[in-house]
Amino acid sequence: MAKRLPFLLILFFGSSFWSLAQTPVEIPKFGKIDIKDFEKSSYKADTSASAVVLFDVGESKFSVDASGLVLYSDHHVRIKILKKSGYDWATETIPLYGSSNADREVVMNLKGNTYNLVDGKVVTDKLPKEAIFTEKEDDFWTNQKFSLPNVKEGSIIEYSYRIKSGYFFDFPNWTFQRTIPVLYSQYEAEFPQYFDYKRITQGYESFYIAKSEPINVNLSAALATSGTRYIWAMKDVPAIEEEPYMSSIKDYVARVEFELGQINLPGDFTRPINNSWEKITSNLLESENFGGRLKKGSVVKNLTAPILAQHSEPSKRLEAIYDYVRSNFKWNEATRLSASQSFNKLVEKKVGTSADINLLLTSMLKEAGIEADPVILSTRGHGKINPYYPSLTKFNYIIAHAKIGDKEYLLDATEPMGTLNVLPTRCLNEVGRLISANNSDWVVLHSGVKDSFVHHSKLKINQDNSISGEVHVIRNGLNALAYRKSISEDGEKKYIDNLKKAADLFEIKNINLKNTNPCSEPLIIDYEIATTGQAQPSNIIYLQPLQNGGTKANPFKHDTRKFPIDFTTTIDQTYMYTYTIPDGYTVEEQPKSAKVSLPENGGSFIYSVTTIGNTINVLSKVVINRPQFLAEEYPFLKEFYNQIVAKQSEQIVLKKNAN
Repeated sequence: MAKRLPFLLILFFGSSFWSLAQTPVEIPKFGKIDIKDFEKSSYKADTSASAVVLFDVGESKFSVDASGLVLYSDHHVRIKILKKSGYDWATETIPLYGSSNADREVVMNLKGNTYNLVDGKVVTDKLPKEAIFTEKEDDFWTNQKFSLPNVKEGSIIEYSYRIKSGYFFDFPNWTFQRTIPVLYSQYEAEFPQYFDYKRITQGYESFYIAKSEPINVNLSAALATSGTRYIWAMKDVPAIEEEPYMSSIKDYVARVEFELGQINLPGDFTRPINNSWEKITSNLLESENFGGRLKKGSVVKNLTAPILAQHSEPSKRLEAIYDYVRSNFKWNEATRLSASQSFNKLVEKKVGTSADINLLLTSMLKEAGIEADPVILSTRGHGKINPYYPSLTKFNYIIAHAKIGDKEYLLDATEPMGTLNVLPTRCLNEVGRLISANNSDWVVLHSGVKDSFVHHSKLKINQDNSISGEVHVIRNGLNALAYRKSISEDGEKKYIDNLKKAADLFEIKNINLKNTNPCSEPLIIDYEIATTGQAQPSNIIYLQPLQNGGTKANPFKHDTRKFPIDFTTTIDQTYMYTYTIPDGYTVEEQPKSAKVSLPENGGSFIYSVTTIGNTINVLSKVVINRPQFLAEEYPFLKEFYNQIVAKQSEQIVLKKNAN
């Protein structure tokens, strides 16, 4: 698993290049509205846009106040609302970090306006205080929200605010691109010479401005030093659109990020800040809420002892410990990089974060004499990890890694219906970092059980065109996990009722579910189906070979694609139908067999229809051998699915023999 990095990662990130020195666009002062901005009711370059950002500018720089060194970040935004579907842009959320009111980031100078053109004049509605509210997200994050008033189609909204922060380890990132078009976005950042920040840019859009210049940084009236000002800007940035098989918009949106490399304060020595993966590893292992949880303790020993007494074989111990943790502790759906409570409290409450539960799992495996260590990762919705830029802020989740002989396991005990070595989809985000004092390294995130789906129907076609028969479905890996979760959440009765309702073409009866509880065996669903026929026998019967199965539409509809394609995992999907046709009928037409392959063994599609006597055998098999494909391979994938849809939609024609 270790040492092999996905080739896609190096395409997403790069360093800033300081060669574009255009003049920044002049930004109007807050409240100064040009009546011409109301003239356009749509955005010509994207007529589907619900709103358009007229400008989005920000600036971050250090200062000193009575509390010491602080970081101020200013934000000024103006947006034109084009359609009712764009009203949501009038509600903004400002995330604020801090574990208490004393050290929490603070919003200052918040103001907002809604502008409407009424009888040729601009009417202004100011943001009222009662439209500003705060809600706690967790122990560390609080959201300040506000909604601008009297928003209509054609309105222009504007808001600005400053954030005061004492957390200069996390310099504010900037996103130039949104899900609506952005006419102009600009960010300025000033750094005193004391702080060395790494600057990382990503995305597929070009900079209008990307430059730096030396400056004098006046932290206070009595303290000045040299430093650097950076300016980035983009113009006419298209909306980023969610596309099929896309990991997360965060991975592709145009943005600039910062990571503090070292601090060199006057009179002090240079202090590296997590500037290597080795340093990150040692810091985590020294942390009481991470490495401290992996040390032997009475709680873990007492939990593990009964399992050790029952099982002596390491693989059986691993399975039993995994089953115990996932069955007895409920995940509160909070993703964390360190434990939020002691093991004593976790055992008492039976509820915890992903870090709480999986650090307990890792510790119990160690207690059982199994080589085990935590793996830190970023979930799919949180964005990809860049292995070439050491940064702890990108990670938000922990799983367990175990090794018995030559066999390695990746385990996540947050899934009550999970099975051994099958990671949930949220964890399959290319790579994670194994945190170990001896062999810390990169781990490729994948499920050790093949993800597959097999549908086998044995059907009889009657003289009146009705169909009856049996269906046998086998689900493995992630496919089985998804359906086991659905069955568990709904209950078998409700799941069966929903299955019956969804089968609008058939009547389903005698449904039998096997292996619905977590186990190494596949999930099996058996049932009988029947359709009503016609009042009179039909001379010609048109048969859809895959009935209501198969791929109905090509997921890749655009002519081109900028972003890589991410299937999450490999795909193995098989449909097999055996038809017995009625006496007195012969096959008039049937689809020709076909085989289509993707370049470089990326995948294949096999389709065959064979007739022997009064039996028709249909096979459709789609295999995707690689989870990720480059954007340059998009045309091949699009054509691949074009051929799948076309072939699976072809009919079989049965004709009644003449007397």
